[in-house]
Amino acid sequence: MLENLSNEELERNFLSSIIKTNGFTEIAEMIKIDHFTQEGHKNILKAIQNLEEKNRDLNIVVVGEELKKIEPEHLVFLKLIGAEVPTTDLKITAMELIEWHNKRDLYRLSIKIQEELNMKKSSSAIIKIAEDVTQNLDIAVGSRAKTYRWWEDKIKNEEPIPIFQTGVSFIDDYLKGGVTAGQLILVMGDPEAGKTILSTQILHSVSSGFPTLFFPFEFTVRDYVLNNMKRKKNINKDNLIIVNDGFDISDIAREIKIFAKQGGRFVCIDSQMRVENVENKGTAEQMESEKFSKLAKLAHNLELVIILIAQQGKEDAKGGTHSPMGTKKGAHEASQIWFLHKLKPKYLDGSDEDENAHKRLLEVSKNKQNGRHFKTEISLNPILLEFHRKYKKKETLQFR
Repeated sequence: MLENLSNEELERNFLSSIIKTNGFTEIAEMIKIDHFTQEGHKNILKAIQNLEEKNRDLNIVVVGEELKKIEPEHLVFLKLIGAEVPTTDLKITAMELIEWHNKRDLYRLSIKIQEELNMKKSSSAIIKIAEDVTQNLDIAVGSRAKTYRWWEDKIKNEEPIPIFQTGVSFIDDYLKGGVTAGQLILVMGDPEAGKTILSTQILHSVSSGFPTLFFPFEFTVRDYVLNNMKRKKNINKDNLIIVNDGFDISDIAREIKIFAKQGGRFVCIDSQMRVENVENKGTAEQMESEKFSKLAKLAHNLELVIILIAQQGKEDAKGGTHSPMGTKKGAHEASQIWFLHKLKPKYLDGSDEDENAHKRLLEVSKNKQNGRHFKTEISLNPILLEFHRKYKKKETLQFR
């Protein structure tokens, strides 16, 4: 009878899905080894759990290497799992898997009750056995609901969420002191408007007091360091950590997780177009959207600030909204969007020098931190390659 209360195909499909979608974190609290019937499937889940503890992103090859350490003979199970088409909804599949597990436990309980009846045990004793078993059954959905009191007590006992001063006065002022951790911030703008300059200006300032992680994919580290030396940039050389390879989003996510485990909270990635997503075989939009979704989840779950320099295509600019190239969802995932506009060229009579060459309009078109949107004119110092306020006196920001 027990063999009729298992679903090996569902087990294979589930394991295939968490490997191929790298989605184990989403359902880690729901799934246990006992939910599987095949020893090979149980050991594959053990391998996945081991990799999760090491902050490794999942794929068939990596899981296979870990499985060899546990039980090499079970690689045959992994081969079958690799041929499965992943499900689109991990939670629903997890619930189905738990449901099969519950049925097996109930069947064992029915046998136990029959044995107790044959032994002429009292009904109260049998009821107690039934209650003990059913009370420990996994609920398929597993409610995560908590009372308001629970949340209030939890928040009272937590450390305050860090606020990072960017060192850029016009941003710190409008954000009421700096950037709150737990946000994905997109820095977008016109071509050559200074997206990288603004982002690295903030990065250098934050690294003076906190560890920072930088993915400078748009230029070589050699050029980056030499340019900073040339301009005599004051950089905390021990706090600024650079990753020079691993362009895939899975590699980037792994580095960010390691950085966060070491206590880091501030990340900058330059830029969207250099970040690859080779494991996603969907449409171009799905591949782009997943980049933003993964980074937003990392920012929220690990309470990080992640600054991502993003590009905007002509199609994405329709309707006057700011969306990253190739994905409307990318804008939805962001906590803030900062957009740098270049001003129209302005020439004085008889002059070929553009008066607006170093002027920019900074627009904050989305802001979940405090809800304020604003525009302000700023200037680029071409020698220091830094932005500052247009006026020496405190300017009035245009809030809306």
